[in-house]
Formats: sequence, structure tokens, C-alpha cells
Amino acid sequence: MNGHSKNGNNGNGQSGNGNGNGNGKNADITVAGQKVSTTTRSSAPAPAIFTLPEQSVVLKQSPTWSRAIIWTLMGVTSAGLLWAAIAKLEQVVGAKGQLKPQGKVQEVQSPTNGVVKEVRVKDGDRVKKGQTLIFMDSTASKAQLESYEKIRESAKQENQFYRLLMDESLSVAEVEASIARLKLPKEIAALARSRAALVGENQLYRVQVGDGNSKTNLGIDEIARLGAARRESDSRSAAARLEVEQLEKQLAQTRVQLADARKQLVADRLVLAEIKARNEKTLKEGEESLKIERQILGDIEPLGEQGAIARYQINKQKQAVTDRYNELLKQQADGKIDHEKQAKEVQTRLADIARLEQEEKRYTVLIEQAREKLINTNVITEKDVRDKMADNQKKIADIDSQLGRIIVDNEKRIAELDGQISQAQQTLKYQKITAPSDGIVFDLKARPGFVPQPSQAEALLKIVPDGCPDTVKDADKGCLVAEVDVTNEDIGFVRVGQKADIRVDSFPYSEYGDIKGEVLSIGSDALPPDETHRFYRFPVKVSLKSQDLVLRDKSALDLQSGMSVSVNIKVNENRTVLSLFTDLFNKQVDTLKQVR
Repeated sequence: MNGHSKNGNNGNGQSGNGNGNGNGKNADITVAGQKVSTTTRSSAPAPAIFTLPEQSVVLKQSPTWSRAIIWTLMGVTSAGLLWAAIAKLEQVVGAKGQLKPQGKVQEVQSPTNGVVKEVRVKDGDRVKKGQTLIFMDSTASKAQLESYEKIRESAKQENQFYRLLMDESLSVAEVEASIARLKLPKEIAALARSRAALVGENQLYRVQVGDGNSKTNLGIDEIARLGAARRESDSRSAAARLEVEQLEKQLAQTRVQLADARKQLVADRLVLAEIKARNEKTLKEGEESLKIERQILGDIEPLGEQGAIARYQINKQKQAVTDRYNELLKQQADGKIDHEKQAKEVQTRLADIARLEQEEKRYTVLIEQAREKLINTNVITEKDVRDKMADNQKKIADIDSQLGRIIVDNEKRIAELDGQISQAQQTLKYQKITAPSDGIVFDLKARPGFVPQPSQAEALLKIVPDGCPDTVKDADKGCLVAEVDVTNEDIGFVRVGQKADIRVDSFPYSEYGDIKGEVLSIGSDALPPDETHRFYRFPVKVSLKSQDLVLRDKSALDLQSGMSVSVNIKVNENRTVLSLFTDLFNKQVDTLKQVR
């Protein structure tokens, strides 16, 4: 048989073991739809028992079935490739998030402190703009307003009292009455009393020096002090007058002594002149006598040498010359002593005169001073008084400075109280809290007795904008949108305007279906990881085509802000099935290109 065997044991078309000569008879047996050829040797005798292993079996495929299978496989493969090249797949990016209002959620806060008295709404209620939501208790606000007004009035009265006190328009009794009425602190009351006392003392001094024309503002003590001061002034005048009289007496005595001294000086000078003249006359006479004696000695000495006169006479003449000379020296010495003594007397007299003249001048000056003191006794007293007034005025200025600071502090406090009073008045006006816009009440915290804290920006309730526009373009007017987080790996495929399917987790998709939507916006920057999300993500807003979930029976389920949703963003609707396989092939090729 020349047919091809399926198992390919002999490529030359011979059956059996390949050494047959083809003279045997062939028998065809059909097994399982295939023909089985059997060959027997004619020369060998037939065995008594038929043994199959000794026979060669050749399987032959039917050409009809083979062709049918081949063409079927080719057709299915071609059809599959054609379908894969034509069929489209939707490529989506999944993300999770929540439904939130597109418009801003309005937080309703208490503008002032207070206690909630009545709540007119509950969570989920739809409210209109201007609708009354909450009533606040005004009892505390009224009490606070009254307290502020009392404190302000007290501060104003204090300032009025301080200004009158500084204008010296109050008597001591009025000051004491004002201190008791205003209940001033001890320190400030002491300042007020000190100032009033200093002002009263200065008034006394003014009357004392003649500046004050009346005593109507003086008390009994001040009048007594004024009398004592005047008596003291009279006493000073008398003492000054007595001092002048005593100095005048001393001056008169000094002048008498000075006149006597001057007269004695004239006499002493005459005696000195006489002594001087006498000494000069005695000296002249002595010199002339000495000259004569010397001349006699000169005349007799030659005679003595000649022997005409005895030696005794010459020696006697020499002795006479010597005696005359010694007498002249003694006269000169005595005259000089007398002259010096008298000159000393003159000098002493001059010194006495100079001393007496100085005494005269001193007494004259003292008398002038005493007279001025006598004349200016009242002036000196006035100076002392005015010095005391100046000291008191300095003390008053110090007290006024302190009172001025107190007035400034009170003015600041009054200004603060004005603001607090205005705020309290506004609080009374804001006892009724109304809705700022249309919407649905959400996250209601207020209840009767609730005390909000405006300083902590604590909201009494929130109002979610109600209603949704017809188009996505106007979605920012208050429409619910899905706010989801897209991972950093998927954000590159997401674009504004892409279609999306929104599935609400509260309503299973198999029963309630989904809502169509469209990407509205994509965050410009990634949000960092936090406790909820451990990865970087981009915020994406997706609009909802419908603001409720429409069921198969045409009924609708309302959506609420805060519901969790799963969003599938359609990033590619034109991808074919064939591209899946080509992508896998390309990835494998890229893997082979890598060194490691």
C-alpha cells in the first residue's frame, strides 16, 4: 500500500516491518472511523489462534474530515483575529471618594456668646434663605449689657470727678463726699485727699501774700494758720527793726572812735616831724662840732711835730675828736630810735583808723541790710510762702500726672466698654439665627442649653446647598459631585471631560446600577500621604448626570452629601482586544532587551 501512515514508521510506504515483498493479501478493517489494513503471508500456514501483535496496523486519516477540521480552525482563527482587531474595549481608571456639594457648604455659627434656647430644625430638613433656625437665650446678654453700662457710667463719673478735682473746683468736703460716693480705691482716694489738702494750703498762702481777696473758701484751721503766719511776720519786722537800731548805735560809736583816732594821728604826725627836725638839727650841729674839732686837731698836729705844742695837748685834742664823734653817733642812734618809735605810733594809729573805717563800712552795710530786711520783711515772708506754694504746686503736678494717667486708662476702658456694649447690643439683635441660603440642614450640633464658642469657630449646623442645574457647565451652583482620589500612577490618563460611571456604595451596583458622569476638574498638585491615604493622590471632581439614582421601576433614590462612591473614569474607549495581546508581546520583547 502506497498511502501515508499517521505514525510515520516507514517513510517508503511499506507496511509491517519493511521487508515484505508485497505478495500477501491485504484486508482493510475499519476501526473508529479509520481503515486498518492487514497483510498476511500466503506462504506461511495460518495459525490456529489469531494473534494481533504479529500483525502490522496502519492508521489512515480520512481526507474529508481533515480538510473540514483544518478549514474550521483557519476560519475560527481568522474570525477571532478580525473580531480582536475590530472589537473595542473600555479602559477605565478606578477611584474612590465621596459625594459632596459642588457649592460651598454654609457653616452657621453663633455671632456672639450665648445659650441655645430653641432649635426649629433638625438634620435633613430643607430650609429657605432667611428661615428661622435657632433662638438664643438673651438673659445672660441682657445682664452682661447692664453690667457693661454700669461700669462705663462709673468710669465716666470717676473721670468727671478727677477733672473737677484737677480744675480745683471742689472743696475738701466735696472731695470726701465724692470719694465715698464713687467708692474709689484707697490709693486713688489718698491722691485725691492729698491734692485737695495741697490746693487748700495754696489758697491759704495766696490770702497770706495778698493774692486772695476773701476768706470764704478757708476753713477754721486755715484762718487760724493765717493769723499765726501774720503774727510771725510782725515778729520778724520787730526783730529786724531792733537789729537796725543796734547797728546804728554801734556805727555811731565807731565813728566817734574814728574821729578821735584821726585827731590823734595828726598829733602823732606833728611829733614825728618835730623828732625828725630835732634829729636833723642835732646831727648837723654834731657834724659841725666834729668838723671843728678835727680841724683843730689838724692844725696842732704839725706844731706838735715841731715841738711847739706838748704831746699831751695833741692827744687831748684827739680824745676830744673821738668823744665828739661818739656823741654824734649816740645822738644819731637816739634820734633814730625816737623817730622809729613815733613812726610806729603813727602806723598803729593808721591801722586803728583803717580798722575803724572798715568797722564803719561794715556797720553801714549791716545797717543797710537790716533796713532792707526791715523793709522787706513781708517780701521775705512772701518769698517763703511762694516757695512753699511752688513746692506744693510740684506735688499737685505729680498728682495730676497720676490722675491724668488714670483718666487715660479710664477712657481706654470706656472705649473698650463701648465696643463691648455695642457687641452686647448686637448679641441681643442676633438672638434669632436664620438660614443664610437655601439648602439642607446637615451636622446639627445645636440643642437647647448648648453653649457655642465663637472664638473656636464652632458651627451650630451646616447647610448643604440644595438643587442641581441642568448642565455640567453650571454645576458650581450647588450640585452634588463625586470627589475622588486618583493615584499618581493613573492620573496621567485622566483628562477633563472624560466620561465616568459612578457607583454609590450604599446601593449595590447589581441591583441599583450606576450614574453617568463627567470629569469636571483635576487637582493641580498631588496631596501628600496621611493617616487615611498612604499614597500620593490627585483630587478629581466628577459631575453627576442625575442627582438621584433611578431604578428599573423608574423610582428614584435621593443622594446625600457624604455618601461613599466608586468611580470608573473611562480614559480610553477606542482600544481593541488585539492591542491587549500586542501589549503583552511588546512587554515580553522589552523584557528580552534588558540585560538583567
